Amino acid sequence: MADTTPIRPSLRQIGDDTIVRSSSIILEHAAEGASLESTFIKEGSLPALDSSLCPGFQSSEVKVVNADSFTVARDIIREYPSAHGKVSVLNLASDEEPAGGWKYVRSKTQEEALCYSSTLFCTLKSSYYPWPNLGPGSVSGIYSPGVVIFKNDLDHDCVDLDPMDRKVVSVLTVAAPRGPDLTSDESSFKNSSDLDNLRGKIKLVYRMAAYHGQQYLVLGAMGCGAYACPPKLVAEEMKTALLDPEFGGWFRKVVFAVYSNRKNGPGNFDVFQSVFNGALEIEESPTVRTGTAVVYKLD
Repeated sequence: MADTTPIRPSLRQIGDDTIVRSSSIILEHAAEGASLESTFIKEGSLPALDSSLCPGFQSSEVKVVNADSFTVARDIIREYPSAHGKVSVLNLASDEEPAGGWKYVRSKTQEEALCYSSTLFCTLKSSYYPWPNLGPGSVSGIYSPGVVIFKNDLDHDCVDLDPMDRKVVSVLTVAAPRGPDLTSDESSFKNSSDLDNLRGKIKLVYRMAAYHGQQYLVLGAMGCGAYACPPKLVAEEMKTALLDPEFGGWFRKVVFAVYSNRKNGPGNFDVFQSVFNGALEIEESPTVRTGTAVVYKLD
């Protein structure tokens, strides 16, 4: 009997298909704000938010979930009618070249996962790269206002979504400090300048979203993968920045999508869950720990 098991496409095939089709996908969703345009946000170009312009949301729900960032974004748009055109997704980015060289070497970082599933890669213009990772000019990033998510996530082989299930989001491309020197217990940065740099980049993420009227954020564990930043420190700094009065009232909902599986372990998810602690609803799976931590409301 012939084997009828479908042949799974390779990562290269998936990526090539995404790149080739991105322009036509954008045209199909232009009326929804889809665009190949993007803006490089230079350090210092976004000052502190003007409180007189704040929409004044009474509270912000914050969650930590074990899931793909774009999957979370699609769920938000389905659940909240007010989220259409108001969802920003953080790209845990490379500042050396577009998507860390994804066009040539296909892997499964968070940034690459976003590129397989959407039109993001075509907005990461080569002219923006590289920019400094530390020091002057490093607190910079890219704002992509109209990225179309038109494929499922890597766990589902990036199969095409039904056209009605495609969603348009904005993407915030910001790179964390790369390979910083750490203390002997690896819990913190050895140099205070690296901590200041991380804090500046976290605030940049929140400001980029707020300046562009984005009310729903899908964030992640900045720099806690290949860039080797300490997860607990990063989680604490991202939480502290959210509680800063500058950002109060700007966001309706904030979700930290911290993906963990059998290969990368539960580490970062568990750390972020413990920092953003509260009423937890955790489901156990024999293969991967999943769940949602509903943490608190920012009043």
